[in-house]
Amino acid sequence: MSSNITPEMIIDKIVVDINDEKVGIISDVIEEKYKKISMHFIEVALDKKMPWGFKDKVKIRTTDSELLDNGHIKVKYTKKQLKIMATEQKVQKHPPHN
Repeated sequence: MSSNITPEMIIDKIVVDINDEKVGIISDVIEEKYKKISMHFIEVALDKKMPWGFKDKVKIRTTDSELLDNGHIKVKYTKKQLKIMATEQKVQKHPPHN
């Protein structure tokens, strides 16, 4: 028996890293279509020490994550790696002006 998980079912789910530490929550599920394939990503809003201001968000391929029995999503990265990925993705979207 297969279970179909829709994007609406995993929005606001807790995300844990490879060390089982909470790193944030899922803020969106994104599908990017290319000529021959389509890829799915989960967008994770990373937790911050200070609760105000914008949260850093990072896109992770769904193949790099798994659904745990308790309903949390586990990703194959550490919290530090996710923060680096978020910074890299932010610079990609908005490159610095020279």
